[in-house]
Amino acid sequence: MDPVRIIFTLTLLAELLLGAGLVLTLVRPGLRIWPPPGRDSWQYRGIWALTLVSSLGVVLTGLLDWNRCAFGHWLRLPVGGALAVGGLLLALWGVRTLSVHASLGLGGRLVESGPYRYTRNPQYVGDIALLLGWAILCNSLLTWMLCLLGMAWFALAPFTEEPWLREQHGPPYDAYRSRVPRFVWR
Repeated sequence: MDPVRIIFTLTLLAELLLGAGLVLTLVRPGLRIWPPPGRDSWQYRGIWALTLVSSLGVVLTGLLDWNRCAFGHWLRLPVGGALAVGGLLLALWGVRTLSVHASLGLGGRLVESGPYRYTRNPQYVGDIALLLGWAILCNSLLTWMLCLLGMAWFALAPFTEEPWLREQHGPPYDAYRSRVPRFVWR
């Protein structure tokens, strides 16, 4: 079997399992997968192992299947590059502002500064832009499929976090929610 197909298949499986974890969390909150109940939980280990496989797989699939789609126009390079770099910078700004500990789903204080003044989920907005940019850059149908699944995960994840954040922070979180959009629009 072609190495690209093997990497694609493993990445697809990891992304489907990540998505199933979110759906399970939404349907059965008592079996919460994301955010994980703690650093020593199987949910924490599982979610981050699958995230690592997914992230590496998206990068490798893009590199190994580079420019095999029909959209090979040169404009994809500055557009995709700008989206990828901008998304990465926004996500890193979000991690720096929130903290690595809280970004790993392990809780922390309510943060309303930095990029959190404009969106409740700057890391997810940044990750979506990064994936969109990477898909445009790579010009690969396989990479597009993986990136679209990843973007769907980042769009769905806040719905699993919001009830948990409400439990953690109470009325201050509700007030924050009423002022700041979930993503970048109302």
